[in-house]
Amino acid sequence: MDGKLLRNESLVDNKRLYFALGGFLILLVLLAGRLWYLQILKGKDFAIASERNRVREVTKPAPRGLIYDADGNLLLANRPFFDLVIIPQYLQNRQETIRIVSDLFSIPAEQIERRLNEAQGIPHFVPVRIKRNLSLHEVALVESNKFFLPGVDVDTAPRRDYVQNESAHLFGYLGEVTPKELDSLNSASRDYQYRLGSIIGKLGVEKKYEQYLRGVEGKDYLQVDAYGRLQSSSALDFGLNQKKLGRRGYDVYLTLDDEVQRAAVEAFRNKNGALVALDPRNGAVLGYVSNPNFSLSMYQDGLTSEDWQLLQNNPFKPLLDKVTGGAYPPGSTFKIVTAIAALEEGVVNESRAWPCNGVFTLGNGRWRCWKKEGHGWVNLRRAIELSCDVYFYQVGNLLGVDRIAKWARAFGLGEKTGLDLNMEVPGIVPSTDWKLRARAQPWQSGDTINVSIGQGYNLMTPIQIANLFAAMGNGGKVFRPYLLKKVVDEAGQVVAEEKPLERHRVQMRPENLALVKAGLFDVVNSPTGTGKKSKVEGFTVAGKTGTAQTSALRKPSEQEDVAFQLRDHAWFAAYSPAENPEIAVVALSENDGGGGGSNAAPIVQKVLEAYWRKRHPEKFPKRTAAADLAQKLDEEPVPPMVDILPAVVPERSELAPESPDTRPPLSLPSSARPRSELAPATTEPATTEPSTGQGDQTGVTRTP
Repeated sequence: MDGKLLRNESLVDNKRLYFALGGFLILLVLLAGRLWYLQILKGKDFAIASERNRVREVTKPAPRGLIYDADGNLLLANRPFFDLVIIPQYLQNRQETIRIVSDLFSIPAEQIERRLNEAQGIPHFVPVRIKRNLSLHEVALVESNKFFLPGVDVDTAPRRDYVQNESAHLFGYLGEVTPKELDSLNSASRDYQYRLGSIIGKLGVEKKYEQYLRGVEGKDYLQVDAYGRLQSSSALDFGLNQKKLGRRGYDVYLTLDDEVQRAAVEAFRNKNGALVALDPRNGAVLGYVSNPNFSLSMYQDGLTSEDWQLLQNNPFKPLLDKVTGGAYPPGSTFKIVTAIAALEEGVVNESRAWPCNGVFTLGNGRWRCWKKEGHGWVNLRRAIELSCDVYFYQVGNLLGVDRIAKWARAFGLGEKTGLDLNMEVPGIVPSTDWKLRARAQPWQSGDTINVSIGQGYNLMTPIQIANLFAAMGNGGKVFRPYLLKKVVDEAGQVVAEEKPLERHRVQMRPENLALVKAGLFDVVNSPTGTGKKSKVEGFTVAGKTGTAQTSALRKPSEQEDVAFQLRDHAWFAAYSPAENPEIAVVALSENDGGGGGSNAAPIVQKVLEAYWRKRHPEKFPKRTAAADLAQKLDEEPVPPMVDILPAVVPERSELAPESPDTRPPLSLPSSARPRSELAPATTEPATTEPSTGQGDQTGVTRTP
């Protein structure tokens, strides 16, 4: 009995033992399997993760590429700037340090506190930027107080040097990438990935050629502890002492001419509007100015909310690139389109003339010429020279708006030029269909009268007018304007370049083109031309004045009495040399209160002179202080829209001697009348009212 009990107890103990051994073996297998998984299968991954915990990647921004003009003259460079930074790892007495820094550098303590709080998610050894672009005096303040300010230091970073050039709309500015921009940029680029905090081009050349200018960021790898603090032994750890070297951005060569650009900036100083210069032979941009400008340094130093409000609320729109984004009535610069349309459509010829008595009547409407007493009998060439409104009223009425629109579009008006630098608007070339679609109104005959002289619904950008005159000068080739000459890498190899692109070819009969170009030549070179102030001694210039009215003033003298923003815009467009042009320039001076001949032509003259002085310095005498003073006195502003015609007007050589009593009612061959009768001389200044049809007021004769 007792033996049986002992045997039963022994059996029970063995069973438990087996269960225990089995459980132990299972745990051992699981543990071994887990160790195999961690050490063998996933060992490499966890080693990398461990390395990441003790190694921090620090990005070093790359200097951006330099920007040159077509001849290799430096336009935009880099230089080192000094920033005030605080390194949280070495910060001891936080509140006391913030107070001292606030007092020394006039920075609100709340702003410093906010910057440090925003940086809590990054490693403690990474400097937090408190103030950009310190002066040398401020750098000295930091260095002399370092003993009392542990954790406060000066960091050096390469940035743009805007001292020599601040053409903001042309070059553009830099700024930190936004989350929205980050997604679009990274999805568009496989070879380069931006990160939050990356600096990118936001406007102009900096934005358009960002992919070339940005360079490649460098990287440092540093050892840190569990709290993200930099370890002093990091530099001695050869396994961690590694870097990825960055690469400076590629250099960009623009088609700009530095002399032309500087002359344009200087000539347009203290004026609002736009100036653009093109090479008519290929569409290359030689000069580019939009005013008012804004300070690029303001963006680089950090734009305050007050600065932003000032820019936003400025009535003259400094943030708008007016070269491509400003649409204005072209005024009398548009008359060359009306002239070509009339010649090509057979409405007029070289000899057909109309009498201008100062008023054009159509139905119940009356449209005045800018010259109250009229110009007498004028043909097309003479009408271009004198900018006679009545002549073009007659021509426009015979043509009709749709034929004018057809030829305007042939020259690329009413569509974007394709420069693609900043925002570009297509402008408006009105037609009967356009008014029905845009205004839900039928076209009126009076609308055509206004359109024929570049007023009414016409809207064009300065670069469109520049392209128009470039095409007129080169024989009808409409090029796409372009800015990029080439992109060069660090080895001097060309990695990208832009070629001329002809977008349109305007088919015109040579004799018609020659007639209009002769009229443009007379505008500048005839004693009675409205653009005499654009002459460059030793070189031929052809051009056209224009005045775009912004309000219905009854008298030119009212320009001096109305609010500045209601004054007329002044246009002048020209190309040189007149025979085979190399440069075409357009200047639009906003609210200048006078005609293009008096206010815009001198601007263009300075740009043309700079162009030719660079290429033919031997034709220009060396400037002296006395010469500069004489020129300044000669350029003293005159009352707006004043131009005294000579008492004796020389006869045009190609016109026959006077043939009395041959004047027909409307059409007159140019050979039938002397020039003196086509534009009778006047010795008595007269007050002239502008046309109700908003005609050109360039060179208006009025009582001083």
